[in-house]
Amino acid sequence: MIIAWAVRYTFFSVDKSWGSTPDAFFFEDFLEMAPPGIGLDFVGGVLWPLLLVWAAVIAIMVAGVQKGIGALSVVFIPLLVIAFLALVVRSLFLPGAADGLDALFTPDWGALTDAGVWAAAFGQIFFSLSVGFGIMITYASYVGRKTDMTGSGLVVGLANSSFELLAGIGVFAALGFMAQANGVAVDEVATSGLGLAFVAFPAIISEAPAGALIGGLFFGSLVVAGLTSLVSVIEVVISAVRDKLDLGRATASLVVCVPAATASVVLFATTTGVPILDTADHFINRFGILLVAVVSMLAVTWVYRDLDHLRDHLNSTGSVQLGTWWLGLVGVVAPIALVYVLVDELRAVLDEPYGGYPDWLINSIGWGSAALVVVVALVLARLPWRRTVDLSAPVKEVSR
Repeated sequence: MIIAWAVRYTFFSVDKSWGSTPDAFFFEDFLEMAPPGIGLDFVGGVLWPLLLVWAAVIAIMVAGVQKGIGALSVVFIPLLVIAFLALVVRSLFLPGAADGLDALFTPDWGALTDAGVWAAAFGQIFFSLSVGFGIMITYASYVGRKTDMTGSGLVVGLANSSFELLAGIGVFAALGFMAQANGVAVDEVATSGLGLAFVAFPAIISEAPAGALIGGLFFGSLVVAGLTSLVSVIEVVISAVRDKLDLGRATASLVVCVPAATASVVLFATTTGVPILDTADHFINRFGILLVAVVSMLAVTWVYRDLDHLRDHLNSTGSVQLGTWWLGLVGVVAPIALVYVLVDELRAVLDEPYGGYPDWLINSIGWGSAALVVVVALVLARLPWRRTVDLSAPVKEVSR
C-alpha cells in the first residue's frame, strides 16, 4: 500500500500536486479517508498503483530475486541516499528547522518508564533489520559457512541506524518548518507516523530548488527501496513453500503472491485502508514479531541449548568476537525485557481499544491477523514433506 502511495507521489512531484497543504491533500484528497465502519469503497488513485506494484512483485519473484530487484537496487538505492541527503540539507535551511531539531534531540527521560515506548522501539528495529520474520534465516541459507556474519551484521546495523537518524533529521526539520508556518507546536504537526514521508517531505520539496527532480528521485527510489523490503518478506514464504511442497519457483510464487495481492487490494485500496493497515501493523509488530523473537531465543537457549554452539560458529568466521555478554543478552536479558513489554502491551490493549478503533476492526484485523499467522503456521508445519531432505548432510559452500 505504501509503495503504491510512493508510485503516485513520484508523479505528483512533477507539478507538486499537493499544493500548499500537503497534509490535507494526502489524507483527504488522495486517500479519501473515511471513519472505520463507513464502508470499504475503493479509492481509484490507490487501486491502480497497488495493482501495478503487485504485478511487478509477481514478475520479480517468478524471474528470481537477483535477476529483478537485485540489479535495480544497485542503481536506485544509492539514488535514494543522494535524494535523502539533498532533502535533508535543504530542510536544515527552512524557517523553523531549529525548533524541529530541538524537539528531536531533547530527551524525555520519563518516556523510558513507558513499556509502550519500548514495544514501539523493539517493533521498529525488528522490522527495520528484518528480525523475527524469518528473513535472516532464509537468506542465511544462501551464504557460505565461512561468511563473516558478525562483521556483516555490525555494518548492517550501523548503516541502518545511521540512515534512520539522517531521515529523522530531515523529517523533524520539515516538521519545525510546518509548525512555524501554522503557528503551532512541533508535536501538533507530528501526529501520524504514516503520513510523515508524504506530508513532511513534500513540504520540503515545495521549497527546494529543483524540487520536482528531487521529489521524483526521492519517491522513485522509495518505490524501489519498498520493493526490496516486500520482496525480502515474500521470498521467505516462497522459499518455505518451495521446500515444503517441492514446487518450482514460478508455481510457488503464484501460490503465495496471488492470494496476498488479492487480500492487499481488497483491504488496503479502500477508504478504510489506513486504519486497517495501522491496526494490522500494530498487532503484528507488537505481538507477532516480538513473540516469535521470544520463542526463538528461549528455544535456542534453554530447550535445544545450542546458543553457545551458535556463538562458537559465529566467532570462528566472524571479524567481531562475541563473548559471554552476548549469551546473557540473547538468552536472559532480551527475553525477560520482551516478555514484560508483551504483557504490558496486552494489558493496555485489553483496557482500551487500540487507536479508538471500533471492536469489529480490532477483533477481525488486529487479533484476527495475529491468530491467523499462528493457525496458518501450525497447519503448514503439519503438512508432510513432498521430497526427501537429508538434514544431516553438510551445507554446500556455494549459493543455491
